Amino acid sequence: MTSRVQQLAVIAITSALLSACSSSPQPKTSTAKNFVVVPPTEDQIEASVKDQLAIMLEAFTPIAGQALPNNTVFEAYKDREFNPIWIENNQLNMSIYKLIDILEKANTHGLNPIHYHADTLKEYLNINTPSQQQLAEIDVIATIALSSYAHDLSNGRYEPLLIDPNWQLDAPSEDWKNILWLSSATDMVNSLPLLAPRHPHYQILQKWLVYYQELADKEPDIKVNVGVPLTLGDEGPRVAQLRARLIQLGDIRFSTRKVNEDQFDERLKDALINFQRRHHLTADGAAGSKTIQTLNIPLKERVKQINYNLERWRWLPSRLEADRIWVDLTDYKVHTHLNGETQSMRVVIGKPARKTPVFYGKMTYMVTNPTWRVPHRIARENLLPKIKENPDYLAKHGYKVFANWSASAKQLDPTTINWKAIDQSKLSYRFEQNADDSNALGLYKFMFPNKNDIYLHDTPAKHLFKEVDRAYSSGCVRLEHPDEFAELLLEGSDSEDKMNEAMNSGETKVITLPQYLPVYLVYFTVVPNDNGMPEFRNDVYKRDKLMEEAMGYAPFSPSDSI
Repeated sequence: MTSRVQQLAVIAITSALLSACSSSPQPKTSTAKNFVVVPPTEDQIEASVKDQLAIMLEAFTPIAGQALPNNTVFEAYKDREFNPIWIENNQLNMSIYKLIDILEKANTHGLNPIHYHADTLKEYLNINTPSQQQLAEIDVIATIALSSYAHDLSNGRYEPLLIDPNWQLDAPSEDWKNILWLSSATDMVNSLPLLAPRHPHYQILQKWLVYYQELADKEPDIKVNVGVPLTLGDEGPRVAQLRARLIQLGDIRFSTRKVNEDQFDERLKDALINFQRRHHLTADGAAGSKTIQTLNIPLKERVKQINYNLERWRWLPSRLEADRIWVDLTDYKVHTHLNGETQSMRVVIGKPARKTPVFYGKMTYMVTNPTWRVPHRIARENLLPKIKENPDYLAKHGYKVFANWSASAKQLDPTTINWKAIDQSKLSYRFEQNADDSNALGLYKFMFPNKNDIYLHDTPAKHLFKEVDRAYSSGCVRLEHPDEFAELLLEGSDSEDKMNEAMNSGETKVITLPQYLPVYLVYFTVVPNDNGMPEFRNDVYKRDKLMEEAMGYAPFSPSDSI
């Protein structure tokens, strides 16, 4: 037998996956052991390495549009001239056992272990005397499992745009690919944990996920019976249930101090207020119907919610810029990270019918005293009905009308147009609102050019910032203190003087920012609060429901299956 043929045989990539099914490996107590590779004869080489590897990749590819890195697996084998990854010096690399351990704990990251073939690998490893064919299959399946897990841990398992067209923030990293070009299987396995998002919020949420998973597995949910609101000074078994549930959820730390379990004391009130705050409830320290309903949400539901948000973190860049603008849609706030400091303010976001999309942009300039070119959709759905109701509406609110959307369009006299005769779907006029205090954009507009035509701006509707839930805009993000935001972005630069001059003169002026800043519009329904506790937020845009369906948690009818 030639050395080249022997080399190909030892690779053990030449065997078809389907033959592994027929070999019916018998389970046995799993122990780490060294498999000695016995070179096969020349007759055992049944097909080309490339063809058989392709068969195995296809066999282990799931459906439903989930992106798995099979091409990368093939390229990695090709680059190493189809030498095996897990067989070294005629022995199986023992790091495969560590790999299986990692894959079996994929649920600690909100990933499903069933996607990574750990049980299949364990069955192979329990074979008393594995054939060359079975060793081949171990090598390829282990590599597929490793690469799939590496991809999913780094970039997320699901394609965000397939789940929600308004979710346009997907920043896939290439780091996971590098793992397959490391020199040994040991290095590959040891590098896997480094692929998870390094942001502290991800790491804290992961710990809470494990806590809730273990809690849900070992004890039932403690329920608080429905009844009259529970307040300070109340006594009875429902108070004991309330205390026990808050202990279970971590709002009351276990203490050896003796307490009257049935009495609603100050300590219980403080714990309940903490619970209410981290669930965006009215923090009055009383257990009313809404609070009890939230308390009784099962632990397994909370596990799923955390899973959704860990996946959302994996859709973000693996490394976030130190200086950035972070628009937290579910918290109705914008956080400006600049020069090592963070400033925050309230915002108003798009109403549910006109969701503010999740995406990334780069803020490059601002406009003082902006005119407002009304988007076509808003003109059709909002402006036209108001004009039909009141013909003087345009003049009263400082709107100009143009014949069409071209730059050279002629300005028209709105009083000469029969507005009531215009069908909403056929409206072709362009509307612009003059720059003044009543302008829908206010006095400031902050631009990060994007296909959605979304930006941050001022607003005359200041009363909306007093609301707890602030989803009222047509999609853009309104700032509570745009003057402070502008000063923060321009501080100490020549652009700050230009802004001040423009504001004093009332001039509409474009001002370039001294530093271009990345802007992230993000959507999380579970985040760690300042105390490291999980904060469960209102799902303003019902995006968790879409995640539930995509990740396989939603029930379906048998008629929906293939």
